Amino acid sequence: MIKKLCNTLMVYMATVVATFSLLITQANPTFMQSNLLSKRLFAYSLLNNFSNVIIGVLLILIGHQIKGNIKLIKKYVYIYVVNLLIFIGLFLWTRSFTIQNLYDAVLPITRNTYPIVLGAISALLIKDKLKNWFKKYRFPVILSGYAIVFALPSIFNKDIFGIGNGNNAITAFLLVTLGIVFSNVEVDKLHIDKKVITILSMSVMLNIILAFSMPFISWRIHGDFSTAYRFNVLTSISVVAMSIVIFTVGQKLKTNIKISEYIGLLVLLVYSNNFIIEKIVNGSISLKVLFFKSCIVSIIVVVLGWLLSKIDKRESILEERLLLNDGKSINLWGRNLLSYIITNVKKYRFNIINIIILYILAYMSFILMSPDFSAPHLGKDYANIFFYTFFVRQHMLILNTILFYLLYRFIYGIIGRFWISVILNYVVIAVAVVADAIKIHYRTEPILPTEVTMVSAYGDILSMVPQFILWITAIVTIILICIVIYCERKLPQNKAKWRFRILGIVLAVLVYGSSTRINHEGSIVGDFLNSYGNLPTFENQDQGAQQNGALQQFLNNIDVTIMKKETDYSKKNIDKLAIKYSKLASKINATRDNNLSTQTVIFNLSESLANPNRLREVELSRNPLSYIDSIKKNTTSGLMISSGLGGGTANMEYMTLTGFPVSNFSPTIATPYTQVVPESAQTLTINEYFKKSTAIHPYNGSFYSRKVVYQKFGFQKFLYLGSKYKVKYRTKIGTSPYLSDETAYKNTLAVINSYKS
Repeated sequence: MIKKLCNTLMVYMATVVATFSLLITQANPTFMQSNLLSKRLFAYSLLNNFSNVIIGVLLILIGHQIKGNIKLIKKYVYIYVVNLLIFIGLFLWTRSFTIQNLYDAVLPITRNTYPIVLGAISALLIKDKLKNWFKKYRFPVILSGYAIVFALPSIFNKDIFGIGNGNNAITAFLLVTLGIVFSNVEVDKLHIDKKVITILSMSVMLNIILAFSMPFISWRIHGDFSTAYRFNVLTSISVVAMSIVIFTVGQKLKTNIKISEYIGLLVLLVYSNNFIIEKIVNGSISLKVLFFKSCIVSIIVVVLGWLLSKIDKRESILEERLLLNDGKSINLWGRNLLSYIITNVKKYRFNIINIIILYILAYMSFILMSPDFSAPHLGKDYANIFFYTFFVRQHMLILNTILFYLLYRFIYGIIGRFWISVILNYVVIAVAVVADAIKIHYRTEPILPTEVTMVSAYGDILSMVPQFILWITAIVTIILICIVIYCERKLPQNKAKWRFRILGIVLAVLVYGSSTRINHEGSIVGDFLNSYGNLPTFENQDQGAQQNGALQQFLNNIDVTIMKKETDYSKKNIDKLAIKYSKLASKINATRDNNLSTQTVIFNLSESLANPNRLREVELSRNPLSYIDSIKKNTTSGLMISSGLGGGTANMEYMTLTGFPVSNFSPTIATPYTQVVPESAQTLTINEYFKKSTAIHPYNGSFYSRKVVYQKFGFQKFLYLGSKYKVKYRTKIGTSPYLSDETAYKNTLAVINSYKS
């Protein structure tokens, strides 16, 4: 028991030293940034050197002690899962990462995330073959080969063999195989004469001298510390030599240091994964804080390694799934795994095809957000939306694919039939994306959540859709129904178990439900999406849809914050402002004769009326607005600033009637009529100056919740198509399906005359 505790304590202390060095390097404190020699600089150089020696000894011990077999693949899978959990934990702590960090965590081999772990396990997988191969050569010959590999780059400062600074799979493989070499001989029984002792002693002294002297040498020769740590790397011959000395002495003294497989691999994970070190530092530069963090990290490594060892002994399902067996060679396992993968691909081919189609639909949901397939909002570097989406926004493309898949899982969880769920999901996605594309074509903005509430106006919305699109939709729907019937009969799929269906529903609800927190400051989902690369661009919804895809941009607009609350906002301060401007208003109105409430005021918000005389490039044969100009000369007249042109009528109405500019609201507010007014306990408008007021909108009254809004604004009457107050004098221009401005003007005069009578 005491030996185990001593062994664990030694491993822990070595982990603290290695981690402390890594944290200091990442933090880059002041003494490392200045070109001044200091005690701390020399101490750091020695610490950095020793930390690399520790990793070198660890790799040799791994090769010497750990049994090589196919089950090491299971250990790599565990390390992979642990790294993912560490990534999630560090994100929850720091609330930030980059998409490159996420790729590193998910694709560690292709992204070279923790190469030393991969190199160590690769060597152990073929340990038996390496042992047999090394037996063909004498021990001194093998050591001489290693000496050449590590000495030449160190002496000439050239990476001759591609081993770099040591944080790579090749170096790990070489040092683990060195441990395998030592496992072929009984190190404790090796004859060590005075000559060998002298060489070993000189190796240790040389390493320490180089660690101490290189900062001074670099400063004297170069005037900086560019080569101060040249020999403080895992591939330095002095570091490797000292690692061999410590290992050999330990074996001769029979200290029996046993390194746990998982603790050793976790130490290597921390050493080689820069993201972990970066997030642990998290801006700290105090050496005391860094040392404390290194102690905590080391405790976590030891405890986690112990837990993984316990789990590994009891868990066997993963071994069965990975086809792992002690008796199998790596070649046989590879062939069996390939056969297993091919069998499952055939078995689940329709599910795989479904995911591929969802990916294509996700891609189209980006492409169709640009009517001419260009990328006008995205800068000169991106000529078209095809290139931009696939190469620049691939991560958002994957996110939209996942969202589409979760929608399928939700539908499948309810219906329970594969083909019906798949086809229905495609239809829902296609209709939504096409609707988005149509709206962007006409209004340069996608469909927003507030517009989905206009259920009663769907008939009028469909009337705007070109007839050929409706015909195509009908034909496609019939074809899809036939496909579903055929597939259900000829290619029936097994129903999933209830627990998997319920799990799919729950996941979909949780993910889509989290969109209600996207724009909340400090929310987990908001911080995750910001780090992931979600760019809502609320001020330009078209650009947001091109950057994030139709679905994600829609979800971005669900969580609405009307206005950011300022720190000095209070009832007391508002009362002061009210008193101030009430006094000012009384002073101004004291000399005014007109009373607004006794006048007739007409607000005419027209999308079709414009003054061509204001266009410098246009020459007119006659003035089409001569009558309006004559009226303007005889009364108060002028121009007003409009934040919209040829659209956005609901927002113009809101600003005109309330006097509140939409720009004062949060960028998440697209339409105050549907997002602000319903949530407001009181809405002040110009209507309050008049005893009678009427709103006239010769079209559908359901758009943008006008029925509710106008009632809340205090209008006694609201004239629209289908209202109890009939719209009279209906006229159209030519073949246009819409009522002309003349309809609005005649009805306005009729209302005014009815008030007079």
